[in-house]
Amino acid sequence: MSEPAAAAPPLGHFDRLVGVLFDPAPAFADVAARPAGWWLPLLLLTIITVGFIFAFTERVGWERFMRQQLEQSSRTQQMPVEQREEVLRQQLRFVPIFSHIQGALAWPLITLVVGGAFLFVFNILLGAQLTFRQIYAVVCYGNLPHALGGLLAGVVMFIKDPADFDLQNPVASNLGAFLDPSTTSKWLVSAASSFDLFSLWVLLLLATGFAAAARKISWSKSFTWVVVTWGLWVVVKSGAAWIFS
Repeated sequence: MSEPAAAAPPLGHFDRLVGVLFDPAPAFADVAARPAGWWLPLLLLTIITVGFIFAFTERVGWERFMRQQLEQSSRTQQMPVEQREEVLRQQLRFVPIFSHIQGALAWPLITLVVGGAFLFVFNILLGAQLTFRQIYAVVCYGNLPHALGGLLAGVVMFIKDPADFDLQNPVASNLGAFLDPSTTSKWLVSAASSFDLFSLWVLLLLATGFAAAARKISWSKSFTWVVVTWGLWVVVKSGAAWIFS
């Protein structure tokens, strides 16, 4: 009688981080079995985001970015120059402060909302019977490509002339980077910006993670539902951009 296969030894934190990015199947099997380490990728994402915002504030500054936003807004384009400048001065008093607060809270809020959405998809719609900790850990680890994107954006920011740095498309990794926001509809720019290389990487990792956690669901089925959920979000985001443009 053969001996049962021994359980795989747990991965260390560093091995998990590297494994999720470059050998995701066994890494996510470890994440699903031991989801308590969700805090590490969440911490990395938050630190990199806050660090990037701090570096942007010091090296580039918010005035140029905010001025571009006002010039592209149909509501402020009709304002007299003096009134527009007053709006800019008011915004510059608060944006640097709130940007740091937003950077600190962004990833905890994003991962909770995304985790809740996938809890509904995989447990209610697909009957996967996953715990929220498993889903949340997969979401946190699955978003690690955005940490690499943030690091790359920071490198680009210090290489390029500050006057040429584009905060919305720092590494031109999405289709929105090839559209002129001053002549293209906001909903189209929003939709095109969603088709991002790092976001595609995230979708692939999430599909791998959920398939590893819910073993009765194939990778292709997991990927289909991840993409459908993401697609609904793109429609909602683009619709909001169209309504408020």
